[in-house]
Amino acid sequence: MKKLIIALLFVIILGGCNMFDDRNEIDKNDFDLINHDVNDYDINTYYLDVVLDEENDKLYVTGEIIYINDKTDFNELYITLYPNADEFVSLDNVDIDYIKINGLEVEYEVVGYDYTQIHIDLEYTLEKDDNFSIEFKYNFEYWDYGRLMALGDYYLTMFFYPFLSMYDDEGWNIDPFTFHGESYYNDIGDYYVTLNVRDDFLVATSGKLLFEDNEDGRLIKYLYLEDGRDFSFSASPNYFYYEEVINERLFKIYSVRELENYEADNSFKYMEDTFNLFEEYVGEYYYDYFTLEYGYYYGMESSGVVYCSADISEGTVVHEVIHQWFYSMIGNDQSDESFLDESLTTFVSGIYFLDVYGIEGANDYYGYRTSLSERFEERYQLVLGDSLLRKVDEFEDQYGYLIYYHGVSIFKYYVDEYLGGDYYYFLELLSHYYDEYNGDTASIEEFLVLLERESGVDITKEWFELQIGEVQDLSNTP
Repeated sequence: MKKLIIALLFVIILGGCNMFDDRNEIDKNDFDLINHDVNDYDINTYYLDVVLDEENDKLYVTGEIIYINDKTDFNELYITLYPNADEFVSLDNVDIDYIKINGLEVEYEVVGYDYTQIHIDLEYTLEKDDNFSIEFKYNFEYWDYGRLMALGDYYLTMFFYPFLSMYDDEGWNIDPFTFHGESYYNDIGDYYVTLNVRDDFLVATSGKLLFEDNEDGRLIKYLYLEDGRDFSFSASPNYFYYEEVINERLFKIYSVRELENYEADNSFKYMEDTFNLFEEYVGEYYYDYFTLEYGYYYGMESSGVVYCSADISEGTVVHEVIHQWFYSMIGNDQSDESFLDESLTTFVSGIYFLDVYGIEGANDYYGYRTSLSERFEERYQLVLGDSLLRKVDEFEDQYGYLIYYHGVSIFKYYVDEYLGGDYYYFLELLSHYYDEYNGDTASIEEFLVLLERESGVDITKEWFELQIGEVQDLSNTP
């Protein structure tokens, strides 16, 4: 079944494959912004009350985070809030009304060279194994490009809410927002979101729409996302909407232009074939729905939804869908270890082309993606000796080439030389990665230890560390 809807979104609530397996049935009261008993939670939980101000291109956010403190005793906190990051705005772009810890308003300082970190010196200790809450109220103005984009009556809204910065063995991760890669690093969480938009708007979103109210020309959408790496949405009154149920999963497309029949058919097929391949070989997807948005951003992943250019690139759609496995269900530090999500995802995208189009399709894909092609000869010589283990911002103009081309070549060389060119076997190895780390985060070291153990290739970890630590000449690599 396929429907085209220009100005009206039909609310569809299907019985979930696994949305509520471990949760009680949800009603509207569960979205209330009230003082929650933090001891009732076993996963980081976000309550967000969001209002889109279409007249002033602003977003108003009130909310609370229930944080499961399994890390350490905290005497200070760093909260990441990205809407200040645009180099063309100042730290005043985000107008913070208040921040509260466990119900008490606290003083804070906006820090970081891009003003995306909120530092709080606590006058008491938040002890390990004691959950705590962070309440907040703020608003900000959209940028005119990027991942917080207002373009006419179109709004792309990613990374708009605060989260407690990741704390690990190296301490606080307070890396700046980056525009030519990703720097998002966060734990899995549950999201209860009420989104208030003008009643002629359609909304593409991470969450599942459970309820909807219409009040005085406004739509209030009640959205729930379970076990999400992040929550995002885009909104416009001019979307063309398409849907199709495939293998009991609702696939949705929101497009800023009307699609030809073959474009819609192909888009659903891209998603279907990618899901079939990765669910068969790697692991089950969490949700009984998935959304593809064709808009004004070239390609970006988010839990339950991806954003791609309306020009439509099969490779980009497939790449962003695969990020549902390697970023969303299995997280990593995207700032410090972009090789683990971006290079890996780009490499295994080629297995999709092998599966759908055969060896010629795979050869075309990898032929384009190789860092060793003649068109890159000069660039290749320049990066010899460089490291892929750098923060995204430290790559400068070599980021795209090293991560999306040379990183792919490293994986391909390994599979060809050490796994006998068996690309499906490599996917099977990733099923062990999924079994061990889905719902969690992994490091490159943890990934390589697992890959060596499961493949039985005892030089795996050493070989990869050599290649990514210092770019080698793969054409002469033993």
